[in-house]
Amino acid sequence: MTKAALAAKAPEERRERILRATIAVVRERGFAGARVTDIAVEAGTSQGLVLYHFGSLAGAFAASLTLLEDEFYEELERNLSEVVGPVPRLRHIAELGAGYGPAVGDWRLWLELWVRAIRDDDARAARESLDTRWRGALRQVVDEGLAARVFATSDPKASVLRLAALMDGLAIQLALADPGMTTGKFTELWWKSAVLELGISPVNTATGPQGGRKKR
Repeated sequence: MTKAALAAKAPEERRERILRATIAVVRERGFAGARVTDIAVEAGTSQGLVLYHFGSLAGAFAASLTLLEDEFYEELERNLSEVVGPVPRLRHIAELGAGYGPAVGDWRLWLELWVRAIRDDDARAARESLDTRWRGALRQVVDEGLAARVFATSDPKASVLRLAALMDGLAIQLALADPGMTTGKFTELWWKSAVLELGISPVNTATGPQGGRKKR
């Protein structure tokens, strides 16, 4: 690799290092307890570079969530390509959302964003963008199930909104470590609600000829 190529790549690597440092610091201390200084120390860089890339702690936090979201959707796309049928795909989304994947499963970070979104316009915009993307992923699977006639709903948009809102509500309990909530309980409750919401037949909820992992 040439020196020019290395020089071009260095800012990208430094930017990602700052974002991962932001994630680590906010996970440990919360947004209110985090400082740009903490992120700079964690990233092994300077406060000036953190501010140069992101403008503020809030900017770094919003960008770090987007990074995690991008990784989540890369994993989701890769995994769903190995799952056949809308019912197993919807079940897989439930498992990822419960905490078996990055970003959506990292609900503590989402809580930090939600609190800030109440009063901060930039945080509100970031929240809306990320939620729209997540609902779009759900809608894609719902539309697939409707086309295959294994899902039934007269208002797909409303169904997706209710399922997304339910996931958010369960996530609060999970993030707060409520004694009655586990990742398994999260998945079970959301899945049962999805079955009712989308009119999924009990016959189709069992992995069988209609779906499951692709054979290798």
